[in-house]
Amino acid sequence: MEQIRETAGVTLRAILRYVRARGGDTAVTHVLNLAGEHEPPEAYDDARRWWSYETKINVFAAAAQALGDESVGLRVGQSILSYTVNTPLRLGLLLLGSPTQLIRLIATTSAKFNSAADMSTLSTGHGTAAVQYRLRNGYQPSRYDCDYTRGLLTQLPALFGLPAATVTHDVCQVRGAEACVYTVRWRQRRLFSWLWRGRQREDAADDILAGRMELLQRTVAELVAAEQPERALALVADRAGYAVNAQAFLLVASPAPDQPRQAHGYGLTDAEIAVLTDAPPTSFAGTLVADIASPNRYYGYLVAYCEDFFDAERRMLDAYANLAAVALDALSALETAAERQRTAESLLALARQLTLARTSTEVAEVTAGAVKSVMGADSASVLLHQRGKLRLVANAGAGAGRLRKAQNLTVSPQDTTLFDRFRDGSGQPRVYDGTSEEPFIRAMLDTFGHDTMIIVDIALPDHPYGILVAAYDTPQATGRAREIVNRMAGVADQAATVLRTCELLDETWRLAHVDALTGLANRRAFMSALDTALGAGEGAVLFIDLDGFKSVNDTLGHAAGDELLTAVAGRLGACVRTGDLVARLGGDEFVVLTHGTLGTSGVPELAERIRAAFTEPIAVRGTSSVAARASVGGTRFHLGEEPQHVLHRADIAMYEAKRLLTTVYS
Repeated sequence: MEQIRETAGVTLRAILRYVRARGGDTAVTHVLNLAGEHEPPEAYDDARRWWSYETKINVFAAAAQALGDESVGLRVGQSILSYTVNTPLRLGLLLLGSPTQLIRLIATTSAKFNSAADMSTLSTGHGTAAVQYRLRNGYQPSRYDCDYTRGLLTQLPALFGLPAATVTHDVCQVRGAEACVYTVRWRQRRLFSWLWRGRQREDAADDILAGRMELLQRTVAELVAAEQPERALALVADRAGYAVNAQAFLLVASPAPDQPRQAHGYGLTDAEIAVLTDAPPTSFAGTLVADIASPNRYYGYLVAYCEDFFDAERRMLDAYANLAAVALDALSALETAAERQRTAESLLALARQLTLARTSTEVAEVTAGAVKSVMGADSASVLLHQRGKLRLVANAGAGAGRLRKAQNLTVSPQDTTLFDRFRDGSGQPRVYDGTSEEPFIRAMLDTFGHDTMIIVDIALPDHPYGILVAAYDTPQATGRAREIVNRMAGVADQAATVLRTCELLDETWRLAHVDALTGLANRRAFMSALDTALGAGEGAVLFIDLDGFKSVNDTLGHAAGDELLTAVAGRLGACVRTGDLVARLGGDEFVVLTHGTLGTSGVPELAERIRAAFTEPIAVRGTSSVAARASVGGTRFHLGEEPQHVLHRADIAMYEAKRLLTTVYS
C-alpha cells in the first residue's frame, strides 16, 4: 500500500488530543467514525506517521460537528505547543533567536508539518510579517486548514516567551484567491520585560536541550546493553528518526561482513524500503545521509527524508550514526572474543565508561585504563592533538614520580614522523624500542622506564585525534602484545568515535551558550553563572551600555555595528581580571560578573577602568573612527538573592550613570 506523506502526524495527534480534552475517549471514537477512519485511536497518536491532506480535513470537519464548534481548526492551531512539536524541533526553532528569524525560515518549518502546501515569507518588519500559504494543485482549499494555519501563526511569538500574535487573513484560497495571505503582528519586548521573557525562553531552551542530551545519553547506555546487533540497530533507527523530525527514515546496516543487511525504518512501504536498500542513497535536496562507519569498518547508513532540515538536525543524525558505529564495534568485539572472557569484559567496561565520558580528558582516561587491561601492558598513555602538538592527557600504570616527569610532555611535528603518518593516513599499529632514532620515542621510553612501546592512532578518516600507547618493561611481554594488537586498535577506534560525539555535543552546547558575534558568554550562560555565584556568597555585577550605538548602525550600517561590538568585547576582555566573566546580553548591552570578597573590593576601580577603556575611538570599516563611550553601572549582591533582581539593580545603576555621565556603583 502506498504511503501518503502530506500531513504530519503531529497535526492529527493535536486534533484528537483537543477532542479528548473536551469530550473524552468517547468523543475521539465518535470523531473518527464520522470522518470514516477505521484505524484504532492510538494509531493517530504517532507523531512520526504521515497522513493524507484529505484525512486531516475530514477529521477537522468531524471534530467541528461532534463538538459543535466550527472554529476547531483555529483552536487546535492555538494549542499546538501543548500537544505537539517534539523536543529536537522545538530546540531548533528556539535557537533561531526570535519570531522574525523563524518567520524568515517559514518554508523550512512548514515542511516539517505539511507537504501539500507551500509557505513563504512575503515581508517582515518590526513586530509584523506577511506570510503566504498556497495549497498545491490538486488539493481542495478548506476553511479548517486556513483556520489551523492562522492558529499556528499566533503561536510563533509564544515559542519565544512572548504573548501570542494577532493574525488577520483577508486573502484566502477558499474565497478564490491564488493563495492565502496572513498578516502576523506581535508585541516586541519592552525595555525591562525582555529580561524575564528572555529568561523564560532561555529556560525553555535549557530544558529542551537537557532533554535532548538526556535522550542521546540514554540511547548510548541502551546501545551498550543491547547485546544483539539487531536490537541496537532498531534502537538507533527509532531514536535518530525522532531526533531529526523526518517525514520518513531508513537505517540499512550489516552487523558483520558475513551477515545480511538489515533495514529498519518508518514512513516507507516495504517496496520502497527494498528499492532504497538495494541502491545506497546520495545526498540531495530533501535528504540527510550519514554513514555508520568506524575507522576500520563500514556498516551501512542512516537516511532521513523531509523537504528541508535545520543544521542542528544534521549534526544529530551524524551523532546517532557515530553511536551506531560504536555499538556495532563493541558488539562485534564481544562476539569474536567470546573465548577470551577477560578481554571481552574489559572492552564492555570501556564501552560503559565511555558512555559517561563528557570531555576529551575523560575519554582519554577511560581509554588508557582499558588498554592497560586489554593489552596486559605495564602502562598505557593517551596523547591528543592540542594546538598543533601532541600532549600527554592520560596515563594508567606509571608511578607518581614518573608521571610528574611526564606531566609537561609535548611532541612537535619536528620530533617525530607520527604527524606525517596522520597526514597520509598510513597509521597502522607499530612497535618501537630503544633503537628508534626518533627523539619522541626515546624520551617516552626513558621517561616511563619502558623497554618497548606499541602505538596505535586514535583517528577517524581525515580527522586524527592523537595516539594510544601500550608500553612494556620486558621484550617477552611485547611478544604477547603483538598477537593481540588488533584489540588495541579496536579500543582506539571506539575512543575516536566517542571523541567525535563529544565534539558534536560541545558544538550543540556552544550554540546555546556562546554569543555568535563576539564569542562572549550569552545571556543564558551569564544568568546561569550569576545563579551559581548567588548560591556561593557575595559578589558584584557591572552593567555596560554603549552610548550612541544606534547612530553607528544608522549611519555606517549593521556590518559596522557588528564590527564595533566585536571590538568592544575585546576591550572589555582586556579590562577584567582572572575569574571575572564578561557576557553580552544582547544588542549593545554587556555585563561583567565578579564574585567573592576579593571580587567585590576592587569593583569600583574595575568599573572606572572599563569606562576609561572607551575614551579612545574605535576604528571600524577600515577607516571610520567611532567614539564608543560606555555607561557603566554596578551593584553588589549577597547570598540568596534572585538573579533577575541583581541584574535589574545593575541596569538601573547603568541608566543613572548614563544620566550623570559618570560611573555609578551601589
